[in-house]
Amino acid sequence: MTHRNDHDDRVRGAPQARALAARPVRLAATGVALTTLALTLLLAWASVSEAAVWVIPAAARAFPTTKPGARQTIRIDAAGNEYQGVQVCVRGGARKVRFSWTEDSDPLIVDNAELSRVFYIRIATPTTALGSRRGWYPDPLVPREFGAVQTVPGAVNPGPTTPFYVLVHVPLGTAPGEYRATLRVENDVAREGEVVDIPFVLRVWAFGWERLSTRTAFSVNQEAMASSLPAGFKFAGRNKDLILTNFYTMMKQHGVSPIHVHYMPKVSKSSGKAAADAWADRVAPFLDEDEGCVGLPDNRLPLLRYFPWSRSLKPSSAAILTYLTDMTRVYKERGWHKKAYIYILDETTRRSEEKQAERYARLAHKASARSGYRIKFLLTDDPRPRSLGGLKTANKFLYDDVDIWALRYYYFFGRVPAVRERKRAGKEIWWYSYTNASVRKNPSFVIDKPHIDSRAWGWLMEQWNVDGLLNWGFNRWGKATTGSGWRDPYRDPLSFSRGRLRSNGCTCLVYPGYYPRYGLDDPTAAPCSSLRLEMLRDGLEEREYLRLAKGYPGGDALARRTLATITQFPYKTRQANVFVFPKYTREPGTFDAARTTLAQFIESQQG
Repeated sequence: MTHRNDHDDRVRGAPQARALAARPVRLAATGVALTTLALTLLLAWASVSEAAVWVIPAAARAFPTTKPGARQTIRIDAAGNEYQGVQVCVRGGARKVRFSWTEDSDPLIVDNAELSRVFYIRIATPTTALGSRRGWYPDPLVPREFGAVQTVPGAVNPGPTTPFYVLVHVPLGTAPGEYRATLRVENDVAREGEVVDIPFVLRVWAFGWERLSTRTAFSVNQEAMASSLPAGFKFAGRNKDLILTNFYTMMKQHGVSPIHVHYMPKVSKSSGKAAADAWADRVAPFLDEDEGCVGLPDNRLPLLRYFPWSRSLKPSSAAILTYLTDMTRVYKERGWHKKAYIYILDETTRRSEEKQAERYARLAHKASARSGYRIKFLLTDDPRPRSLGGLKTANKFLYDDVDIWALRYYYFFGRVPAVRERKRAGKEIWWYSYTNASVRKNPSFVIDKPHIDSRAWGWLMEQWNVDGLLNWGFNRWGKATTGSGWRDPYRDPLSFSRGRLRSNGCTCLVYPGYYPRYGLDDPTAAPCSSLRLEMLRDGLEEREYLRLAKGYPGGDALARRTLATITQFPYKTRQANVFVFPKYTREPGTFDAARTTLAQFIESQQG
């Protein structure tokens, strides 16, 4: 069964069986076959009569066969330290294009704008239970330079439409007001073809923020990083430092943190004594807030199921306590304790596992108390004051020990009463998603769902008073079945496969920054973003609008009214095994209108 709403019906040219660009099963694996296909497509595109340039929102999708639109102006707005994007599409046969700024363009825009080409991903196996189709989907954002001549559509493009993504960052402290520029698009440079000057207006609001306030933990795969590099390039020493710095900086710019920093301390397996100070010196460039440092806002203390003791070892409580005492001390001394948490056990579904969590939590709290604070203990479980049947037994014995309850989104709305009680008790509430049979109803990072889904997260988190977002993959470029080895995410988006379940991209929000096929030749470069990651950041930024508005008289009521235009929950909240989920809009215009309402209110309160 297919579902019309699985694609953005406002944009024509979505994958469908009758379109050449939407028939990936015809693509052969050999280079000869790909070359033949490219030549065939270029001949077909040569007959396309129109060559057009048009603008679409960042939240919309342009498919390879999408027809030209009429809009040729850009008007965006942003707060201080906010990022805002827009897409410019070009269409036509084989030709060279160039994006540049005219001389009268405001330096604020020119100096803070980035250009990326939106490449297409071929989905051969649709995500399970989504109702999506096989075909080509826009997603990777591959950096390009303003002023450089580029060949489009090129052999890798499955149709005549090529989108580009223009991203503008407004530095904090920028004076409010309107800034203007002209984006010049030359759509056939060699033959002196179409030239379109696009008026570009940026409105800067009279407010902003130092950093996004939503806590996050996204799992970064170090093995995948290393596998993406060229042969002979060592992922060690200075090379590793540069790669991690660029990787983490890119994550921070998008409002997300890796679960942990990818260096581990030396530890005595027998005593638990850790070389904590040497380790702290090693990771300080990533955790410190000083100028020139990354300043990651959230960080798991390095205590894992396989480190410092492997799964086969059973260390004594004394050894664990010694290790945690050393590590929590250095976190306090370095000023990192407020961003730290312990996260060692995952999805403790059995009582025996929850009792093990109790043991770890009490050791962690005892250790950190020696340094005068309480380190937070995160558990991916749900609070249950009473048994809900089966494995879901009461776990109130954990209430004093767990500081961060990270619930599955799938279970969250059957735990709302207990969640609210834990919030009143001063605990943090996080949630996380994963692909299952409810993927059509829930926000998801999968590629074959409209990427505006990711924008909903910030609004939903504010609506339900959720502090943090956890995701079990960020760059899972390994095999879909195991996560290990190498899978080229530009060519194979299937990121997870188990049993009958298939998922495209839910654990893979970025693409390798080294990819010579697309002109990316720097092995130390940051990963390439995606339309989905950009939308996630937009939603988290819009959460800041909601939070700022609530700080002014009348702001709470306005925020509630505005949230109601984005999401609704027409069900009774109760503590039970019920699986009902909020409804939320997928209309870019609705999000934009809500955002503008909040911005105008905040600005009116500036005095």
